[in-house]
Amino acid sequence: MVKGIEAGAWGHLVNFHGVDVDTLYREFKCVERKGSHEGQAVTLLRVFKPSEAEKKGVPVTGWETFDSHPDLVHFEGYITKLNEAHLERKIG
Repeated sequence: MVKGIEAGAWGHLVNFHGVDVDTLYREFKCVERKGSHEGQAVTLLRVFKPSEAEKKGVPVTGWETFDSHPDLVHFEGYITKLNEAHLERKIG
């Protein structure tokens, strides 16, 4: 399911990666799934621009979409239950 960027992920992208708030709101979305990192339960995130997927004719149906199209992922990582985000820049 495609979602807007929220909470810890929002703050991390703005403060750590320098993404403009307006750009983040208008252009970016994410998909997520449950996962683990170093034995801790986390929510895995992939951040992308829906407009880029649309231009390439790629319907975003969920997490698995980006297994076949990693070139569309701008940031990837996870967020902890304490709302701490750890995202790595992939493109852009």
